[in-house]
Amino acid sequence: MARRNTRGIAAGMALSLVLTSAGCGNGSVAPGSEPGSETTVSIAAEETGDVKESESHEAGVSGTFEGSAQGFQGEVRVTLTLENGVLVAASAEGEEETPDIGGRALELMPQAMVAANSVEVDTISGATLTSNGILEAAGAALDDSGAVLVRQEVSVVQNMKPGTYTGEAYGKWKEGTIEGERFGSPAVIRPTKVEVTVDETSILKVKVVDCSDTPGFVEACTERIPADIVEHQSIAVDAVTGATLTSQAILNGVSQALTEAGADLAGFSRTAAKSSEKEEYHVQLVIVGAGAAGTMAAIEAMEAGIDTLVLEKCGKLGGTSSCSTGFAAIQSEQQKAAGTDEYTVDSAFRELMDFCKWRANAPLVYNILSHSGDTADKLQSYWQQTDNPGIVKAGVTAHDTGKGIDKFDVLYEGFLVPSGINVMLETTAKSLIMDGSKVVGVEAKKQDGTSVTVYADNVLICTGGFGGNDEMLKEYFGHNNFYLNGLSSNVGDGINMCLEAGAALSDELAPHLAEFCSNKNMDFYAGYMKFMNQAGFLALDPSGQRFVNEEFFVTQALSYGASALRRVGFAYLIFTQDQLDAMVEKGLWGVLSEETIDSLKLRSRIIVPSYYTLNDEMEAALEAGEAWKADTLEGLGEAIGFTDQEIYKKSIADYRQVLETGEDPLFGKRRDMMPDLDQGPYYAVKVISAIDGTYNGIRVNENMQALNQEYQPIEGLYVAGQDSGGYFSYPYYEGVGWTQGYAWTSGAVAAKHIIEEMK
Repeated sequence: MARRNTRGIAAGMALSLVLTSAGCGNGSVAPGSEPGSETTVSIAAEETGDVKESESHEAGVSGTFEGSAQGFQGEVRVTLTLENGVLVAASAEGEEETPDIGGRALELMPQAMVAANSVEVDTISGATLTSNGILEAAGAALDDSGAVLVRQEVSVVQNMKPGTYTGEAYGKWKEGTIEGERFGSPAVIRPTKVEVTVDETSILKVKVVDCSDTPGFVEACTERIPADIVEHQSIAVDAVTGATLTSQAILNGVSQALTEAGADLAGFSRTAAKSSEKEEYHVQLVIVGAGAAGTMAAIEAMEAGIDTLVLEKCGKLGGTSSCSTGFAAIQSEQQKAAGTDEYTVDSAFRELMDFCKWRANAPLVYNILSHSGDTADKLQSYWQQTDNPGIVKAGVTAHDTGKGIDKFDVLYEGFLVPSGINVMLETTAKSLIMDGSKVVGVEAKKQDGTSVTVYADNVLICTGGFGGNDEMLKEYFGHNNFYLNGLSSNVGDGINMCLEAGAALSDELAPHLAEFCSNKNMDFYAGYMKFMNQAGFLALDPSGQRFVNEEFFVTQALSYGASALRRVGFAYLIFTQDQLDAMVEKGLWGVLSEETIDSLKLRSRIIVPSYYTLNDEMEAALEAGEAWKADTLEGLGEAIGFTDQEIYKKSIADYRQVLETGEDPLFGKRRDMMPDLDQGPYYAVKVISAIDGTYNGIRVNENMQALNQEYQPIEGLYVAGQDSGGYFSYPYYEGVGWTQGYAWTSGAVAAKHIIEEMK
């Protein structure tokens, strides 16, 4: 959006803000308000002088003006009300924006606009896309008015009732979710609760007294955000990168408490000024990203005595790897002790290369597999010196560590930091420093605005791909119709920096598809709906045509099933009322036989005895227009609204023939995974591909050196983990732990080569 000239407001003008709260992207409605309700905030303006006619030829404009723009999930609309050329009210709406993040932007930015008499206000941390949509929409509304606003700093006089007040809001995990417990949260999720102590004019203390969000993500938020609120007297402080939902829950709770205290939120919504400080470092190795790859590289550097600095954009360690339950490695000591070491590096190499039809980089694959066992052993040698058990079980390839950040924290707190490895959290790398074609460092920015320049002999990039960047997903994969089950902070920083330095992308760049189904607008992952593709239900593509052998969603979920769903963009799963009821009561046991379930070797969490939240999930999906119900299959097709109903009708007729005969001549589906369609009512639910992120980024050689378009190494630049490309092809290897095994081991391989080259 083009910037506009802004000044101030007329002297002594009293302003009234009308805030419309609505369901929106990753935020919440105004405290105490239902979606669509209005909150009025009075703002007293300081006297600064009259608006000069020469500064605004339309100073007398009055009226209500509207503008719209694209937000995070959908359209954002802004309404501005002007009286005699002064902005007296503003509201923002965005029904498709997710409530936990973008809602704060919809709530706070209109207040800031009225307070400043300007549509050019700061964005809300953690809600960039929604914020940018609001700015663009407000700019369009102002253009429509023809007015030129004159910016004014406004002083808000608070008159709160002294005392301690409470507020609460849900963060990462919502009420009723079953998923949080897998990550260490309580079985029964409670809202994040805060206590706020105030006097007449100021916030004296903020304390988080309860939070059910994921351990490891919570701590960075509870330590920094309350202190920042008090220091800056603002609820517009920065969210903790990588823990946005938890950050917003705290901020929403504080907003609620302040409202109860009688605060004028406009007076507590100023964004803190960014630091203009500059810091400079000179090291032998700078590592960008503290996930599995970066951490393993830091361990190798520590052991070699290499002067190392680790930059991590999030307020926590571990990256997406903290959400992983384990990793693949071959011929580790743990496997030998468990008697599961029959799988060799050579056999693993042949299996992976045969699976991908030799599209992977063979020398890289072999080098990673060759180092994977030693990497697992080295990690365990450190973990066993701590309270963290590390690898608790070793299978043929998998090394189970359990989810969580603690497995990273103990490595940094117990070994890396005490040994002199410098770690800077909430510091985002922005660009690589070049000396001709050689990479000699990194330019970065701290969350508080401090500029950081790091000169280094070698740079290792491992920022986790770009699963959280919708624009890049669409650019490289043709659409962004994915549900991200990984970290939204992985937005391609590292890949884009490498491309700017002349590196080339892998030919096998791909989304890291997950085996379960999901939805763009509904959080199916919070409950049991994500398992609905595991039952063999009929799946139809957007045209109403059957497109896959539905058993692949279970038997070869990570390759055939996941890639088939990705190809069509989204699908409809068709099932009956009886089947829904049976799954609520018995889970998959209600629709599949015990023999079938035993043969599928499903994960234990999929075959729990009851999907007890499924009815509530289905009602929510029906209400949101992401599911449909009808008494007949014909009526179901009409409710869904297929463009060509004849395609749908033929698919239903063909599948009924399959059910009747038990033979599936086109797709070859097994008979025991064919739930019937004999009796309605019938349901359809819309599902899309879930992804853990992306893999196969920058092209690298077997030593993890970034390669240019001519396949030549870029001096000083290494790439590991999911930012690097060549180890995988598309579709993803069947089996568990390959990405995490690659992440840990590729970091080790990169560091080992750097150390060798420095000798």
